[in-house]
Amino acid sequence: MIQEKLYFGCCYHLYYPGNLNQALFPLEGDYYAFLDLYQKYISPIAYLYGYCLLPTHFHLLLRIKEMEKIEYVYSEREMLWGQFVGMFKAYMKYSKQTYQRSGNLFNKGVVRIVPWKKELICDLIVYIHQNPQIHGVVSDYRYWPFSSCYAYSRQDRRSMIAKEILLDPVCQRRIVEANTRSRLRVMDSEGDFDDF
Repeated sequence: MIQEKLYFGCCYHLYYPGNLNQALFPLEGDYYAFLDLYQKYISPIAYLYGYCLLPTHFHLLLRIKEMEKIEYVYSEREMLWGQFVGMFKAYMKYSKQTYQRSGNLFNKGVVRIVPWKKELICDLIVYIHQNPQIHGVVSDYRYWPFSSCYAYSRQDRRSMIAKEILLDPVCQRRIVEANTRSRLRVMDSEGDFDDF
């Protein structure tokens, strides 16, 4: 796995497909196992803004916490990527034990820095939520259970979503409007936001 450069306080969109398009999450319990590992490894260092787990790939939109908030444990930015590697390895171990798999589970992913512009963040959250419908997994993305869409539609304060975005009135309005529109707002599939 390539060492990605992550910076304190920066926002990132992570997209990771399964190796050779194989299923990352064959059964429902696998989604929950992955989310549990996210809580263990990534929640201590990042704010989650949006996610979507699909059978063959996943998207995460998050912001690494400021150095002052996590320097007691992660004083070097190189240590940040180690948390992601730990999560990926733990999920690969889980998957190999559960399904007797061998070889690499994840294909080369894409980690893109996202400029901190509220409108852009909100549009990217909408795109991430719409992924299940874009890829034909469901006919209406609002009912896909393994994304943050439900947390936004209900403003669920108990969710893993960072409250600064979840409860932001501008972001909330943009996401709710997208959820009430009938047509998908498709940004360029999996090459999303190529200009960054």
